[in-house]
Amino acid sequence: MHKHPRIDIRMIPIYFTAFVFFIINVKYIYSSALYIPNEIEWEVDNRKQIYIKNKSIASSSFAEVLLYEEINENISIAIKAQRLELHSYARELEFYEKLSDENIIQKIFSFKQDGIGYIAFKYFPYTLLDIADEIKNITLIDLKIIHKQLLDPLLYLEGEGVIHNNLKHDNVVVDKDLNIKIIDFGMACYIKDLYKVFKDENLDIEKLKEEYPHCSPERLIGADQNFKTDIYSWGYMLKTSSKLFVSQNQEFLYPDLIDIYEHALQVEVSARPSVDELIFHPFFDEIYNFLFCFNDYEDMKGNINNTLFDKIGNKILIRHSQFEFAIYCGCHNEKNDETVTRLLTTKIHSEKCTVCKTGFKISKYAKFKVEVSGQFFPIHILKMKYIKLIREDFLVFKSQIRLKSNPSIGLQEES
Repeated sequence: MHKHPRIDIRMIPIYFTAFVFFIINVKYIYSSALYIPNEIEWEVDNRKQIYIKNKSIASSSFAEVLLYEEINENISIAIKAQRLELHSYARELEFYEKLSDENIIQKIFSFKQDGIGYIAFKYFPYTLLDIADEIKNITLIDLKIIHKQLLDPLLYLEGEGVIHNNLKHDNVVVDKDLNIKIIDFGMACYIKDLYKVFKDENLDIEKLKEEYPHCSPERLIGADQNFKTDIYSWGYMLKTSSKLFVSQNQEFLYPDLIDIYEHALQVEVSARPSVDELIFHPFFDEIYNFLFCFNDYEDMKGNINNTLFDKIGNKILIRHSQFEFAIYCGCHNEKNDETVTRLLTTKIHSEKCTVCKTGFKISKYAKFKVEVSGQFFPIHILKMKYIKLIREDFLVFKSQIRLKSNPSIGLQEES
């Protein structure tokens, strides 16, 4: 049972002043200067929690995000406050209550008080804007893992019929282990109920491009958006993030990097790849380079550190405490996943694509499948946390093959 949030009585004179000012100047409702309580009391599992305001994290013309800290349990939360008159609070709250994905920020609690709506989230100290300065030793493979994690929730959102509509570096939070979550669904919309921010025909498009470079061309001109609107923003994020690792005169050394973001940044909406096409792009192959063709090696069983291995033909069954799965070697499996089959047979990505000359590229690991709970998936579709677990187990199995195989045969790994 939730207890109604308690407002610090010391704030009453300030609230009264704000009310008088609002009467004098109605434009005040668009100010970012929200009067937010210094203390919020909340009850969780019959346990009272008292959060004290620490500092402002971010602010805009419509909302403010603040850091609150629980005085007894050393818990930090971020609370987004926005005026109810602007109607974005209810819309954003609806998305948080509906969506459930590990790479999307989850609501802890919410409430309305004195004309302001509040939504509380777990606090993350960094956004993708901060990682270069705050989290050291970021590598190109880290960049790939981060942007693979961004595609995973976009695939989920597409299944839910949702467009985020404002994907950018400071709307993605990240922890010290580079696990990411997308935040700020204030401009999100359903594909069947589009939300257009830029609707004035007299707007200076060139100026908007400078101010909002992450926004797709169709969004800036007020045209209809679709799921590929977020793809453009994803491509912009990857291109700008890659500058941390790749100088302009070295880009030719990374053809897959250039290929994937140039596809995502196509001006023509239909020329951009879909989310699943990006997920299967060879830019991410380094994530899966632990895989190899194991079909021709002898069948074997093993138990290493309480992890059971059972290799039968083109299948390896792995059981451990966290979960059970099987990997199928695709080199000798004629039946592919429907998505993989479509991508393998696609000759031209799009007639309107300006960078597709020989067809859209696809990962050389696309034929490897994973079976989890009786369901089959291309390994690329799995979340990164599962790919990491599979990688660890597979490398242990790989070492066992090395020990039992004829040394003269060698291990025919994919390079």
